[in-house]
Amino acid sequence: MKLLRAKQGHTAIPDDRGLPPPAGARCPSPAPGATGCSSAGAMGRSHPGRCSGFGIARLVLGTVLPVLLPATAPAEELLPGEFGEIDLGRPLVEPARFPTIRQLREAVRRPEIRPVLMFKLFSSGDNHHLPIWSGDGRRLAFQRSDLSGKSSKLLVFGSTSQAQPTLLTDRPEAYDYMFRWAVNGPASYSFVRIDSGSVNTRVQVAIEGGRLECRTPEPGRRESPALYRRSDGIWRLVYGEKGDLIEQAWGDSGSVEPPLVLARGSSPRWSRDGHRLLLVRERSGGRRTPTYDVLVRNLRAETEVILAAGTEGMVRSPTWSPDERHAAFLVRQPGETQPWRIRVVPIDGGTGITLAGDVVVNLNFASEGPSWEPSGRRLWFFSHEHRKQAYYPMVAAEVASGKLTVVDYPARCTTPNDLAVHPLSTVPEIALVAHDGLPQDLFIVLCNHY
Repeated sequence: MKLLRAKQGHTAIPDDRGLPPPAGARCPSPAPGATGCSSAGAMGRSHPGRCSGFGIARLVLGTVLPVLLPATAPAEELLPGEFGEIDLGRPLVEPARFPTIRQLREAVRRPEIRPVLMFKLFSSGDNHHLPIWSGDGRRLAFQRSDLSGKSSKLLVFGSTSQAQPTLLTDRPEAYDYMFRWAVNGPASYSFVRIDSGSVNTRVQVAIEGGRLECRTPEPGRRESPALYRRSDGIWRLVYGEKGDLIEQAWGDSGSVEPPLVLARGSSPRWSRDGHRLLLVRERSGGRRTPTYDVLVRNLRAETEVILAAGTEGMVRSPTWSPDERHAAFLVRQPGETQPWRIRVVPIDGGTGITLAGDVVVNLNFASEGPSWEPSGRRLWFFSHEHRKQAYYPMVAAEVASGKLTVVDYPARCTTPNDLAVHPLSTVPEIALVAHDGLPQDLFIVLCNHY
C-alpha cells in the first residue's frame, strides 16, 4: 500500500486508496500556490518520501483509531507515529502540526463533534465557491471567480494525490459554471459554458476524465445538466432549456436516439438506477408570485409523484438523500429579504418538514444542494441564526428529530458560503470555502466522529 511516513520511527500508514505507488515515486515539486509537497498526505520535507492523498487523516480517524481504541499500552510507550512530524503539504489552520495518535484517540472519545484537523487545500488570490465531491469521494471540483465576480472558471482535483487542481480552460472568454459529477461515472462530469459576447449557453461533458465535448453546439440557453451512465455503457444527459428537460443518449458508436423532451421542469437529479428524476417545476397560469412543485418523475412508468406542492417564492437545488428515501431542497418565501430554509420530504409522498431556517445560500451561483452526511441521518450547512459577527459555525440537523448540532472550527476563517460533506467517509470530512483575508479559499475540515 502507498505509505505515509513520520520522521521518527518511520511508522507506515496506508493511504485511503490502498494502492501502491510506482517504484521510486516521490513527491512532486511544489507548484505555485502550494506548500511543500502538494498532495496532502506527503511526508516531511527534510526526509523525502512518497505522496499520499489528502484523505490520510480521514483514514487515521476512520480506520486506525477504532483498532487502537482498546489498546492498553503503557503511557510511556510510543504509539505508532506518536512523535512523527507529518507534513500534509498544505498550510495547517489548526492545530499547528499533525495530531499524534494519542491526541486523535482522545478526540474520538469526546462525545461532542469537533474538528481535529483543518487545512487550506487551495488558494490563488481569487474567490472560490461550491466544492463538490465525486460519488466515490476521490475527486473534488470547485468554482473560481475573480474578486470582481466577472469571471468563472472550474477546477478539478482529479485524484486525492494531485498536486494542483486542473483548470478546465484558461480561455478568458469562457464563463463556466453549473458543474456536476455524473451518476455511476465518478470520473465523468458535465457543466455549462457561456462564451463572452454571446447569450448562448452550451453543455460540456467529459467522459472518464477525458477531453471536453460540447453536446449542444446549436444556439440556445441551457442550464443544470445532469449526466448518467447506464450499466451497458450508454450515457444519458438531461438539461433544462426553455422550461423543458431535454434528454440526449449516446454510446461508443454515437447517438442512440435524437434529443427528446422528457418533461417540463428544471434542476434535474438522476436516481442511481436511472429510472427516476428529481426535479422542480414552476406552475403556469400567469401567477404574480412564482409557485413551484418538487416532484419525482418515473421515466419507465411515465408517472409523477409530487413531493411538495404549490410552494410560493423560490425553490432551488433539490437533492436525493443517500438512500434515496428523502429529498431536500432550498426554499424562500416571496421577497428578497426572506430567509432561505431547508425542506426535507419523503419520496413516498408523506409529510415534509422544515429542517432549518435562515441558512447561508450562495446567491451568485446555483449550488449542488443541501449536503447530506453518508448515513442520511443529518444535513450540514451554515446558518445566519448561529453566526458570531463574520464567523459562521457549521450546523448539522437530524432529519428524524430536527435536533441541531453546532460544530465550531477555527474562527479566523470567516463569511463562508458553501460546504460539501464527503459522500463515503466514516468520519466527517468537509470541504468548505471561507475567507482567510480578502479572497475566499478552499479548506478541508476533519472531525472526530459523526
